[in-house]
Amino acid sequence: MINGTSTGFEITRAIRRGEVSALEVTQAALDRVDTTNEALNAFVDVTRERALAEARAVDAQRAAGRPLPALAGVPFAAKNLFDIAGLKTLAGSRINRDLATADRDATLIRRLNASGAVLLGGLNMGEYAYDFTGENHHYGPSRNPHDPRHMSGGSSGGSGTAVAAGMVPLALGSDTNGSIRVPSSFCGLFGLKPTYGRLGRGGTFPFCNSLDHVGPLARSVGDLVAAYDAMQGEDPRDRACRPPGAAPIQPELAKGVTGLRMAVADDYFARGGTEQAFAAIRRVANALGISRTVTVPEAARARAAAF
Repeated sequence: MINGTSTGFEITRAIRRGEVSALEVTQAALDRVDTTNEALNAFVDVTRERALAEARAVDAQRAAGRPLPALAGVPFAAKNLFDIAGLKTLAGSRINRDLATADRDATLIRRLNASGAVLLGGLNMGEYAYDFTGENHHYGPSRNPHDPRHMSGGSSGGSGTAVAAGMVPLALGSDTNGSIRVPSSFCGLFGLKPTYGRLGRGGTFPFCNSLDHVGPLARSVGDLVAAYDAMQGEDPRDRACRPPGAAPIQPELAKGVTGLRMAVADDYFARGGTEQAFAAIRRVANALGISRTVTVPEAARARAAAF
């Protein structure tokens, strides 16, 4: 039975077998948004008619006997720094309401659509992606579905909330300094910050071009893999994005793990955390046989500069 806890893999398999239609899956997802979003504030825009049309196209493809792509009928949504044709790309900001609507989708939205995924809308986020909590002064905070009194994490807070609440099994976020990984952690999800330049950022509102990554959040590793595969490829709108097999952007990082050296950062990184966090680091270090510590110079001043 397909419901709000189903993975994208389970949804596509059920559609291929004729156990459910893409239209039924999409309508059920829209119904979940209607009933849960007011309390959780994940979605800022819902592309209802577009979603239903995309779902009908998947069903027509199956009815015609054509093979269905990897994410056929899987509902997804995107942090609202991704361009969505016909919507304003807010990037969590009030002043961006004065912008013209986007005339085409961001690269990753187009690629997920091409793989059969169905777009449900744009998601809440920290203003200009500078946020760790999921709060937004203009559009309100996205809430943690496990306990709405708690934060979702940010800046892809709406993405974490939407997936964890079962509104969609897959969402797009961005990560400059933790903005996919933090809400994934807080909401109990899997999130992927890909290698820099692997996924195209064409049609996304930049925070810091030399540090921005874009990637998926999901309830299963398998869905991350399917989405990651679907979104790869050269992006003419992003100079940092190279096709698989091209010369790496950072050749020294592409030599494999032979001779890999690991250490635990001390000094600045050994202060300010909880004992539970430090205990987890010690367990991992012991399991990997890591005994060396290193000091990253000027880490505190670098963090102050970032703020």
